[in-house]
Amino acid sequence: MKIRHLWVSGLLGLAAVTAWGQGSGLDINVSNNAARVSYDSQIGYSGLDFLFQGLHNTDAGNIAGIGLGLRANANPGGAPITAILGAKALWLDPSYTGISSGYVVALGGGVEFALPAYNRLVFGGYLYWAPNITSFSNADRYLALEARAGYRLMPNGTIYLGYRHMTARFKGTDSLVMDNGFNIGFSIRF
Repeated sequence: MKIRHLWVSGLLGLAAVTAWGQGSGLDINVSNNAARVSYDSQIGYSGLDFLFQGLHNTDAGNIAGIGLGLRANANPGGAPITAILGAKALWLDPSYTGISSGYVVALGGGVEFALPAYNRLVFGGYLYWAPNITSFSNADRYLALEARAGYRLMPNGTIYLGYRHMTARFKGTDSLVMDNGFNIGFSIRF
């Protein structure tokens, strides 16, 4: 229990340190049985983003973590395509009976783009994967896939419909679903 409190305190401390960043974002989405909050902040003018995220699924458990990634326009000179590449350190706490929590370092990234002729329509997708070699404690593997389509209500505010599929494997288990299904949410940049 004390380790969890230290973990959460460390995450909040890192989030506070990056709060002075040049650009930040908040992303919140919900489904019938899950809610996820994600906060990111650019570190100075480096293009690096610090990320804090937490997901609670009433059926499958909790996932919390921090990440570091490089965010940039992947299509300079054309219609902007925002890409991010990086890693996330995640704590996986399944609510399945007899399975204890574990930690992973997931590598991956994603893209987000708006249609040039209809710049209010936004599409994106993300993939993060942790193989056995970057999984620790009781965790063996982790995979998260997400796709979304949204509408920009304002230049820095988007509502969206998304689909997320997250699985994790723990020692002595097959892959367990940590979250799966459609969600609705919003993201803002400030």
